[in-house]
Amino acid sequence: MLKLSNSSFIYLYIVKIVRELFIGLLICGLLYLSWLLCTFLDMPQTKRVEVPVFNNQAFCFSVLPLQVVQSWLLEQELESKDPAVQEALQKMVQQFKAQPNSPLNDFQFDIYGALAYYLFEHSNKQFSTIYLPGSGLQLGWNGSTCYAIEKGIFIFTKALSAEDKRYFEQSLTGLYFQPKAFEARKHHFELRHQTYTLNWEEHAFSLELPIQKQKTRALQPAGFHLSCPLALSNLSGSFHFLEALDAASINYYGAQLNAKQALNLEFEALLSFEREQDRADFLEGAQKAFSDWQWQNNFVRVNDAVYALKKEGNKQLFICSSPKKYIHNGHIKSQYNSSPLICAGDPKLLTKLDNAGWAAAVLELFPIYRGISDFSARTSAVSTNKNTIRWELKEDCFAAGEFLKLIGTLSEK
Repeated sequence: MLKLSNSSFIYLYIVKIVRELFIGLLICGLLYLSWLLCTFLDMPQTKRVEVPVFNNQAFCFSVLPLQVVQSWLLEQELESKDPAVQEALQKMVQQFKAQPNSPLNDFQFDIYGALAYYLFEHSNKQFSTIYLPGSGLQLGWNGSTCYAIEKGIFIFTKALSAEDKRYFEQSLTGLYFQPKAFEARKHHFELRHQTYTLNWEEHAFSLELPIQKQKTRALQPAGFHLSCPLALSNLSGSFHFLEALDAASINYYGAQLNAKQALNLEFEALLSFEREQDRADFLEGAQKAFSDWQWQNNFVRVNDAVYALKKEGNKQLFICSSPKKYIHNGHIKSQYNSSPLICAGDPKLLTKLDNAGWAAAVLELFPIYRGISDFSARTSAVSTNKNTIRWELKEDCFAAGEFLKLIGTLSEK
């Protein structure tokens, strides 16, 4: 089973992590917003607050809700004044209130405390939890998804198995609280003892990445590009073969519907594995999972689309939609990166679908498609330079507000 390297950034968990963390953050801030308004102007730019620390945590991201809500909502009210942000906030609060018999009904949230998100790994499995500071609940398990301690409560994103519960209870024996300095526009988080920094600007946000000692081979950026390590686990059923992946580098150019209304993707992808056997297991598992596809040694036919397969060395696999365009004299355009994560290009390509016709209206029904489409339309540029990913929005778009609208759309049911 694959494990994360010291500088690995778990990309495929980003959407889930950000969604869970910030929904929790906004809920906490909004529940006490009416009381907090009188304290906004007295909140210091930097404040030290204690946060829980586990000896075995794989990932931790903590924020100070009062500080962030102050900064974001003051920007919203004084500068942005975007009614869509207010609507997104109201929807999130309504979704939270609609949950019956929640253990949080008796929970007294500490408005001056820090909220934190944790990811744990054990026995080739992962689970996550959100920590809320406060009191009012009986210590120990409160239902299947909440565990209370003296200073707060851990809320799990899903009910844990008996094995996961025992692992978490054992983890609590090494729990301690550590003072941490918080800034409203700059957030530091830890991944495998490597520090990442997320900077929120007025019209942009950036992620500062640690430099990894060992360089990795990836595609040269084109279209909308993403290169990242992967550590997938607990995938159900036929998708178990994806756990063999160690990293992926993708250039995506959009999609179209052909004359038979079949989907044709335009892309190139370089998949990396720890061992040659992992690559073989990946291909075997993919063929079993999609047995109705027409598999050959160097290509696979999906409906009317043909995608080329090319083994690179002993531990990589190249897949593309147009081999004549992306493979030249047996070679692909690649480079070696010292950054654990590369993101660049035009994000509008993610939702580009030519000849869509009726399909475009159907896609708009899916919140994730609609959210990404709206967010990318407001993007000015995405780039990675000197180990910093920078996502810039258009001048009339405020980063905090646009992000809140994206999270609000993704949280729709």
